[in-house]
Amino acid sequence: MLRHSRKDSRRKHTGRSRSGMSTAAECAEPRLLLSAASVDGVGHNVQNPQWESTDELLLRLASSEYADGVSAMAGEDRPSARLISNVVSDSGGKNVISDRLMSAMIYTWGQFIDHDMTLTKSGTTENMSIPVPIGDSSFDPLSTGTKTIDSMRSGFDESTGTSSANPREQVNLITAFLDASMVYGSDSETAASLRTFSGGKMKTSEGDLLPTGDGGMFLAGDVRVNENPGLTSLQTLFVREHNRLAEKIAGSNSGLSDEQIFQKARSVVAAEIQAITYNEWLPSLLGRGALDKYTGYDAAINPGISNEFATAAFRFGHSLLGDEVEFFNNDGQPIREGVSLSQAFFNPALVTENGIDSVLKYLTADPSSEVDTQVVDGVRNFLFGPPGAGGLDLASLNIQRGRDHGLADYNETRKAIGLPKVTRFAEITSDKAMQAKLQSLYGTVDNIDLWVGGLAEDHVRGSSVGRTFQTIIVDQFERLRDGDRYWYQNQFSGQRLSQLQKTSLSDIIERNTTLTSIQHNAFFFKAGIAGIVTADLNGNGRSDRAEPPLPKVQMQLINTEDGSVVATTVTDRRGAYRFGVENGLRTGVYQIKAVKPDGTVLVSSRKINITGGDDSERVSLAVPAPVRPADPPARPASTRPTPPTRPTNTNSRSAQTGTRPGPGVKESDQQPSTLAGMTSVTKSSSAASTATSTTPKKARSGSRSATDQVVPNTFTSSSASSTSADLYATLDSLFAALPPGLL
Repeated sequence: MLRHSRKDSRRKHTGRSRSGMSTAAECAEPRLLLSAASVDGVGHNVQNPQWESTDELLLRLASSEYADGVSAMAGEDRPSARLISNVVSDSGGKNVISDRLMSAMIYTWGQFIDHDMTLTKSGTTENMSIPVPIGDSSFDPLSTGTKTIDSMRSGFDESTGTSSANPREQVNLITAFLDASMVYGSDSETAASLRTFSGGKMKTSEGDLLPTGDGGMFLAGDVRVNENPGLTSLQTLFVREHNRLAEKIAGSNSGLSDEQIFQKARSVVAAEIQAITYNEWLPSLLGRGALDKYTGYDAAINPGISNEFATAAFRFGHSLLGDEVEFFNNDGQPIREGVSLSQAFFNPALVTENGIDSVLKYLTADPSSEVDTQVVDGVRNFLFGPPGAGGLDLASLNIQRGRDHGLADYNETRKAIGLPKVTRFAEITSDKAMQAKLQSLYGTVDNIDLWVGGLAEDHVRGSSVGRTFQTIIVDQFERLRDGDRYWYQNQFSGQRLSQLQKTSLSDIIERNTTLTSIQHNAFFFKAGIAGIVTADLNGNGRSDRAEPPLPKVQMQLINTEDGSVVATTVTDRRGAYRFGVENGLRTGVYQIKAVKPDGTVLVSSRKINITGGDDSERVSLAVPAPVRPADPPARPASTRPTPPTRPTNTNSRSAQTGTRPGPGVKESDQQPSTLAGMTSVTKSSSAASTATSTTPKKARSGSRSATDQVVPNTFTSSSASSTSADLYATLDSLFAALPPGLL
């Protein structure tokens, strides 16, 4: 395992030895702003100027496993990638959200920085066909047995692939460094095309959006900018941030040239992206402490992108995708109908028409899917027409691309990165169903595709990925940081460095949009509503500290838009309840109700507005205690002689005041008392019993109410027709757990 010897291991992977003299010489150089760095990455490392500039080979952590040892696709003895996808990646239309409640921004940021680090050259001459299982409902509905999913093999360095001693190696077309190349470009021509050359600013279009080219497609530093609205929105956000910084720099330094302003702003934008990635995004994904602390630039470390990272581990994000893209206002309310993920691909009109604010708000206000082997239908069965007309399966493509690149199998990769090889499927996952699936597909733990095995692993505690992918991701991001001479912590200091260290994605969003309700950490959505239910013994309509809690009260989370029940739960022995994101809570307007077993409402809360991922509302309810009928008034005095007084029977039921109606009064004549409740609504992080969701993941509340008042609860005609005995029996069940004498 890569522990304290991570850096030595990385040197071994690159085949380079450390030179203490060259390291000391480079570290002794004065710190330079990123503006000194070339846009194509050449010269970042003085001793090795080509390291991780454009058009460099992908590195390998494990030896390649091409079928012929040279270039033929690996996995010839494994099942079809589409068959594997059908068995382990079919979500069945269900969406399991992240158990750590990561937001949809987690995968969007991952794609954003991926486009800063990797772009594999596409081939044009070698077809890569994935056999489709006969009768596949999406790709072979007529059971022809001849269908395939076709794409092209990746391009490669033509000087490689000549022998087993010189196997095929793929090429990274862009700079590997986390240098904001997706914003500025990785070549001088692209970089120049995006600049105004006035005031250090970058070009924009109407609405302060990205500049556009042919067909209304947006232009940016990376050619994949139009892939989806989330990616386009982040690209736009950082162009706005650049221009904001340029104005600020120009305003305080009137003597600076356009070039100087541009490069200063560029250096800060790159630093912000680095800080957000390492201080927020990676800890959100991997958990705190996954990476070693930064100790300074090390010229002996090659920061190049590994094939295992680009082709397998960093494709974990494909399992996080949802099947729909939505558009929210600042309060988290939809401003238009959502669109399917497939409809959102390469559809820049969605951003042109709705702006980036609504997209960014959605990404921070919706939970991501879980990191596992499952992939939503929108990208697993992406059809070009009706079933059978062809299409793409992203899960199949990930598996096949690993074979195209000759990646070592899962177990050999574990060995290469310092982890022990597994000997049983149960060592990969504790999910017995998944164990059986892997067994049926591969037969042995020594022949599993890396992408599949990595995603199937149980997660590291406190992390959202398994040990294999965590190790590969940590290795990559430590090398990117430690081998970058222009890393922000190596060029900024003092107050400016402190400001950068504290910069969050939420800060960048709120500086450059109209949004004001983004949670502190945009990569989590952890909204919740919790509280205590007590017996309102003093009748003041509030839940007071001295009043006893009520266990086993049924609670409902209500969507106020349509009155639907989003989730239900019961209070625990302390009278506590909780509704969270895992129960269907999203941004919207809600109400909490305590109800009888037959659904009759005992008490309702005020309307509760959930506008962001930090909203944690405490809503305590006081259930009115049952009121017993009073003894009937004394009969009028009679002129008839008073009969002799009978001896008093102290054991008589009639002597027990309030347990039965008085003489001459029917039980049906006793009107039930009014039940009215007040709620206490305050911010809290309280947690309680587990709730059960009764609506789909996407259930949301409607527009906000202008008022936030208590909703009184009275018995309606249906409840009024019940006898007092029925009413008391129901209420008595709620108070049965109270100590004797409180009532």
